[in-house]
Amino acid sequence: MKRHFRGRRIKSGAVFSILGIILMLASMASVYWWETKGRDKLLYGEVVVLNQSVEAETTITSDMLEFLKIDPDNFIEGAIACKKEVIGKSTIHYIPKYSQLALAFFIDENMEVVKEDKYIFTVPADWIVTFPNSLRRGDTIYFYPVKIVGEKEEENKSFNSLSNIKTAKDSDLVKSEVAYLKDSGNREVVSTAGEARYDGSANISSIEIIVDYEDISYLQSLAERNWKFIILYKDNIN
Repeated sequence: MKRHFRGRRIKSGAVFSILGIILMLASMASVYWWETKGRDKLLYGEVVVLNQSVEAETTITSDMLEFLKIDPDNFIEGAIACKKEVIGKSTIHYIPKYSQLALAFFIDENMEVVKEDKYIFTVPADWIVTFPNSLRRGDTIYFYPVKIVGEKEEENKSFNSLSNIKTAKDSDLVKSEVAYLKDSGNREVVSTAGEARYDGSANISSIEIIVDYEDISYLQSLAERNWKFIILYKDNIN
């Protein structure tokens, strides 16, 4: 009887020893997985970086880009996670190798470069009657002058009725290009659905354009005579 009981204890001890070895191996495997893959998969996010340093006015190609996994807490504002967002764009300034990227670092190739006779001008909000919220950086836009006429010109500032609006001639349109679009927090407004315009990162609060001094003066002179502007655009991005 004692011999039988002792045999059972030996078998139980062997089972526990095997279970201990299995648990130890599983623990080692878990630690290995966490250190090699788990940490990256569960804690880190991917951002697009350049695999080389680039100078200003460099056109970005796909072979210049790669993904880097980092802690999401260290993402810069507007960090890019899709290569397509920057391929074909031109850098505004020098960008070091492996730096995180944001759309504010780039300009579209089809967007006019600011030359010596061009200026970045923020259009005063009270000059604008309306504009498409689908505007994006690089668009060609047109300022269409309109004005309220009649006895209640000073009282009616809403432009709700078309019957008392005077419009300018087509020749009075001012053509420009959008340099930047900012939201109320001074962050750039961009499309959040790839290249589609139907979903923007925020509502547009201010419009900055590339314009020459002559056009700035012309817009200013119209505004001083109580003209306002409807902004139209041509889609140069999609």
